[in-house]
Amino acid sequence: MKAKKLNIELPPASAARPSEAAKKLVLGEPNLQAPSDTSMGIAWTVNVLANGWVEYADNPRLDNAKKVVCGGFGLTGFDDRILQVRLVDLRPNTRYWYRVAAQHIDYVDNYKRFPLDVARGAVHSFATLGAKVPSHFCVMNDTHAQWKSFSLVTEKISALKPSVTVWNGDASNLTEKPETGIGIFLAPPIPRPGYAADMPVLWNNGNHDFRGIWNRKLDYFVMPRLPSERSARDWALTRNWAVRVGDIAMIGLDTGEDKPDRHPQFAGLVNCEPYRVAQTTWLVDQFKRPEIANAPYIVAFCHIPLFDPRPDEHPGGLVDDGGGKYRTAYAAWEKSCADQWGPVFALNGVQLVIAAHQHRYRFDPATAERPWAQIVGGGPEMTPNAPDRFPTVIEGKVAVGELKITVHNIKTGSVQAEHAFKPRA
Repeated sequence: MKAKKLNIELPPASAARPSEAAKKLVLGEPNLQAPSDTSMGIAWTVNVLANGWVEYADNPRLDNAKKVVCGGFGLTGFDDRILQVRLVDLRPNTRYWYRVAAQHIDYVDNYKRFPLDVARGAVHSFATLGAKVPSHFCVMNDTHAQWKSFSLVTEKISALKPSVTVWNGDASNLTEKPETGIGIFLAPPIPRPGYAADMPVLWNNGNHDFRGIWNRKLDYFVMPRLPSERSARDWALTRNWAVRVGDIAMIGLDTGEDKPDRHPQFAGLVNCEPYRVAQTTWLVDQFKRPEIANAPYIVAFCHIPLFDPRPDEHPGGLVDDGGGKYRTAYAAWEKSCADQWGPVFALNGVQLVIAAHQHRYRFDPATAERPWAQIVGGGPEMTPNAPDRFPTVIEGKVAVGELKITVHNIKTGSVQAEHAFKPRA
């Protein structure tokens, strides 16, 4: 049978509708996400339908720059809110310079697409992770879209210039609209919205980051880890990470929601209990990697604490009253994770867990039964009548033969506490 000839007429590339051409393309500040020793994620906002790309090189002039388009192969990225590029096959411990770019596309339908103006951002730089970068990290947590404290926290981190920052959960409260997620992760209403343009961020989920329709689509705002970083068995563990930052092995774990999966509030839409078990298997395997197992210092990060000195006041994990009812409205600490991950930490010499969730700074020293210490970060509260509640930046830096942890009190602008850890035996 003779094939029918399709009568398709393509428009000239220069033809544009005046109403669409009048819309100016505006690029948001880039945001460095999901860093590793050989890859870097970059996300930024646009205000009109656009295709985007990243130009990068190993020099600030961008000589011989490579161009990587959004979306990878096949169809490119094409969105009117967020564009994302993943740079891969990078060299460890290496600084690169880059800029984001986009082209406004007037889209009528699949056969009427008009390329319009191109915009390019400023040149920024980043360094990939690895065993030879400065052994220096910062942690922010429980920012909860409180912009005054968030601005002060990010300004402090920008001044400290760590190799990487851990955002240890509860960036959000409830995300029912995409605009909420964009404001939190990519375009915060603060004086320095490009705080992460030169500072890579390792993301950890908090319990509030599971709440709302658009937190179910978190990959739209925060890029997941590369599939190559995990086995086929662990395909669903897109938020776990284990990276080397100088002398420090850093491991990110997800404690999930703060109530049992059977809680009536969840209506059967939460499946965190098997998620924690799956992460335990993944965690064991990370210590088979020489760059993790042989690190002089090992620090784990998770949102909900794994220990509390007041278990009767703050029951954790899956504790109930024997009748299937939760004893408190939420878990202040996660006993089930402590039961599963704690022995793995002890066996492999993890020295410190950095947690969040409780909105009060606390240090729990290691004991014979629990051979890892724990630091809990503060919350976003800036009120003067709550002296025990204040935002923190937890800074870790290796110097003079030890890992020094400095807890910065952002409300008072002072150092709240310092802790030191010797290299592992």
